[in-house]
Amino acid sequence: MFRRSPARLSQAAAVVLAASLGAAGCGAREGEVKGVALVDRSRLTVCTHVPNPPFEELRKGRFVGFDIDLMRLVAKRLGVPLKVRQTGYDPLRAGSALSASRCDIAAAAIRITPSRAADVGFSKPYFDVVQIVVGREGPAYATPAALKAAHVRVGTQALTQGERYLRDADLDTVSFKTPDALLAALRAGRVDVVVEDHPIVLRWQRDPANRDFVTRGRFGTGEQYGFMISKDTAPALTDFVDRTLDRARADGSYQRLYEKWIGPLPTAR
Repeated sequence: MFRRSPARLSQAAAVVLAASLGAAGCGAREGEVKGVALVDRSRLTVCTHVPNPPFEELRKGRFVGFDIDLMRLVAKRLGVPLKVRQTGYDPLRAGSALSASRCDIAAAAIRITPSRAADVGFSKPYFDVVQIVVGREGPAYATPAALKAAHVRVGTQALTQGERYLRDADLDTVSFKTPDALLAALRAGRVDVVVEDHPIVLRWQRDPANRDFVTRGRFGTGEQYGFMISKDTAPALTDFVDRTLDRARADGSYQRLYEKWIGPLPTAR
């Protein structure tokens, strides 16, 4: 068997060491694309949870939606394809999918909260939640206080931020488990008005069967959605996503995607 001499082995080791030092000196690490560290450098890996239209859903085996299209903009700027993984919502919301290095970004209409931001990174907010008051023709209600003063029966979706916001404003509401149940209660006259997220209301209003129901008011809750990013990859990936969102807003692509998936941009009062 052929054996290298100690001198030759030492020379070979020196070459390997020099090469590795040279690579380190370039400032690039394995898995980086344009200075951004990725779980798999051949693609941008995004975790989501479906169905959650219009933000993310599965159509004919393909992930689509507002969040997904925004992520496609990020992947395009990075110059890599987008890979979307379906993930359980609880680990997604808790950030464990990021800490386990299963994905680079979690995109699932995730609320930015102080408790979450303490553990994981977030992009800039990309969506402001607006609550819409819906009912038959009648007076407008621009605030929870106006609803309370009118003594109307208000329906809300259970365990949502909108419901919590109204109840924190000392407004009693009738709770329903799903948007469909909420709409059915309005149709049956079990409540006078309902308060629901803007995208859901726009979907209702596109259905001719709901033509008797109109917008009776709107207000913001201060709730915002962001893309969740591991702090281990910050600030490079977070900064890249933020710059992509800024560019999308400036060149009109954000508004085009919003109108494609959701509808007209709302104005919260």
